[in-house]
Amino acid sequence: MSRRVLDTVFTWASGVVQARAADRYRVAPDWLDRDALCWLALAPDCWELRVGLRHGVPPRALPARLNLGAGHPPLPVKALPGCAALAQSVPRLARTTSPFEHGTATCLVRDRLSPDRHYLLTCGHVLASSRKARWGDPMEINLVTSRGDSVRLEGRLREWLPAPGNETQPTNLDAGLVEIDYAAVQRLREEAADWIPKAIDDRMAMDRGRSVVLKRCTGDVEGTITLQWSGEVELPDDTEGATYFLSSAVGYTTTDETVGGDSGAPVWTTSDALLGMHIGALDPEVSSGATAVMGRVAPVFDWYSVKPFTRDDPATLDARPRTDNLRRLPQPPAGSLLRAPPAALSDEEIQIVAKTLWGEARGEGKSGMEAVASVIVNRLRRKYRGCDTAAEVCLDPQQFSCWNSADPNQANMKALNNSSIDAEYRLALQVAAQALGGGLPDPTRGALHYVARTLRSRPKWLLGKTPCFAIGNHEFYNDVA
Repeated sequence: MSRRVLDTVFTWASGVVQARAADRYRVAPDWLDRDALCWLALAPDCWELRVGLRHGVPPRALPARLNLGAGHPPLPVKALPGCAALAQSVPRLARTTSPFEHGTATCLVRDRLSPDRHYLLTCGHVLASSRKARWGDPMEINLVTSRGDSVRLEGRLREWLPAPGNETQPTNLDAGLVEIDYAAVQRLREEAADWIPKAIDDRMAMDRGRSVVLKRCTGDVEGTITLQWSGEVELPDDTEGATYFLSSAVGYTTTDETVGGDSGAPVWTTSDALLGMHIGALDPEVSSGATAVMGRVAPVFDWYSVKPFTRDDPATLDARPRTDNLRRLPQPPAGSLLRAPPAALSDEEIQIVAKTLWGEARGEGKSGMEAVASVIVNRLRRKYRGCDTAAEVCLDPQQFSCWNSADPNQANMKALNNSSIDAEYRLALQVAAQALGGGLPDPTRGALHYVARTLRSRPKWLLGKTPCFAIGNHEFYNDVA
């Protein structure tokens, strides 16, 4: 049996478990039940699918073999006691507001669409372990240099997955971003050069036996890739999130035990290439010898549309003044902010449109905001769904997700106003005024709809439709009734 067949079986089984957890999959073998399984693991040298059963589920609930169809021998199925991975958290990157969590930064990245925006990547459960977490929460970065000096930097929470508070939610990412200013980027690249990898390597899905290095704040730990892994991750005891189901991860064995606070620590190859990010500890007795679980970093980069810094990165440092905090976020050019709008437009309407642009496209730069603004204007001109004002277009129920009650950033969005210092919102005010004043070209060619490219479940109305424009993580459509 080839590794490709085994990999396909594992991916299929993990997908069924996730789909059943979300109540989206109705036809599957009875034993692939999220309520009965805690984790799945595939060790290619053993030619068997290992299944961790929840307490009280008898091994006889599983078949002895999984039929792979014509041309392939049955795959043995082995039942083991279920035990969730334990999420871990450490100093060096810490929240300064509740929920207080600590972790390790994985790497330094910059926005592909707005290269002047920079972030630290780490585990999502470190940055937002409960529903109390909010966009913009302050973060503290502590760096000990090779000279023994302690450097303190500041950042702000920007994005994260999984969303806390939803029990047993399925996801294939546990990652988040902390935005830092250019001065912090300079300090990290100068003072932590050994922490920046030579390259990125994503070739590890079934590379059992490959040597890896866990880069911890307290020193490097050697390890070996052991198996593919999908299963529950248990969050720290003082959080509200309980557990979530992580798929398409990798189990590995370390020479020293991982400890609380290692979450987010980068996992490198022996040639100094970044391979993954440490997520939590595993019980080796029930995880086929694996002591830890890591997530791949390449899908994270694609999801957040960011580019990691490497040692030979062509991006160079310049002589900009250095500061040690976020008080000087990138600002629009002087004089380019909101001027007096046309008399027919109210300040309230401009702010509602600006908040919509901020909520929907704050990570897409000015061009991304302009594209979303074009959809708002196009709907207004056509009186789409009976809306007579731009504010009605934006607040139309279930049309712009940033206004949905479940959006975690809605409170911060509603609190924005003309005096806000948030650079993205000030830019959104500028774009909103230009769009409503009739001075904004339409790059979307009349689009009335758009969707995020990263949606796991594509809406039915996209069937047979072709995007007329795309930018960043958004696709725009002008052929939808």
